[in-house]
Amino acid sequence: MLVRDNDIIFILGAGASADAGIPILSVMEKDVRDFIVNKDDWKSYYQLYHLIKASYNYSYEIQGKEAYFNLEVLLNIIQELLKKEEHPLYPFIGSWIVKFDEVVKDEFDLIKSFDKKIRGKLAEWVKIDNAKRQRIGYFERFLSFKNEMNFPLHIFSLNYDLCIELALGNAKVERGFDTEEGGYWNFRRFIQPLENIDVFLYKLHGSVDWEREEKTKRLTYSNGESSNPDWIFGTQYKMQYIDPYLFLFSEFRRRIFESKMIVSIGYSFYDEHINGVISDALRDNPERKLLSVSLKLPKEDIEVRPNIDNQIMKQIIPISDKKAREFLESDLTKDYLNQYFENEEL
Repeated sequence: MLVRDNDIIFILGAGASADAGIPILSVMEKDVRDFIVNKDDWKSYYQLYHLIKASYNYSYEIQGKEAYFNLEVLLNIIQELLKKEEHPLYPFIGSWIVKFDEVVKDEFDLIKSFDKKIRGKLAEWVKIDNAKRQRIGYFERFLSFKNEMNFPLHIFSLNYDLCIELALGNAKVERGFDTEEGGYWNFRRFIQPLENIDVFLYKLHGSVDWEREEKTKRLTYSNGESSNPDWIFGTQYKMQYIDPYLFLFSEFRRRIFESKMIVSIGYSFYDEHINGVISDALRDNPERKLLSVSLKLPKEDIEVRPNIDNQIMKQIIPISDKKAREFLESDLTKDYLNQYFENEEL
């Protein structure tokens, strides 16, 4: 039975925002694929895109693994390529593959330009315009559930959008920023709240309204979507030492090990770091459960995702036929979740 705020945490993946009109990463990648064929200002990246994708897929094929190429993977590879001589493996690489030299011609401006182009489009994709604002109301159900449980909620989001912030505009949502002039990031706000909080929101990958000052490197936020958001892509970037990413991930690990139930909504289980922590937490406590809410993600698909331990699959309860909106509006209740603890002795 869920009785304390430590008992439950939420994980939101891209599917949670899909009902608001924000495309998932695989759809974004497909759009990029269409742009480089049909849009004149994107066509110069055609060869570069296909070279990156083919090389990535090949690297997985020779390992006997299934490749999953999406926008985050594309941006991650681009960032690695842009390091060039600064990459720690550079001294061990004799030369670039011939095809890479043909495409890039030792001019990395093409890669830089592609990176900037995609990031600009990503900011457009996740922007909450008037049409999307009319569709985000289902996130308000979190506040109703909070009032029913009578304790603050802890939501860990992998998304960059502002769906929760805007939908819960009348609630007290703690994001980790001081309210005085400057509005700088302050991790202590999660540890020692200054007021009664409805929702603690941990945006593990950054946010479209986060900004980092050029000189001080301190993180702050804008009053809307930023022109140069502070966000991260790719598995190895999720544990950066720069605030706030390391702190947010450590809080995720701490909270998941204190919980009885993990509710993932719209999460596809492709994040190796997140999956590793989930597997550790479920192995740690055989009574701990994970409720996976998705539209099309059955248990047999989850068990082959990276870093998912087969021995914990019996603790994962898939609800693979519901969109986020339907689950939040219809099923997110105390009674619904407590049914999974009906045999628990208090």
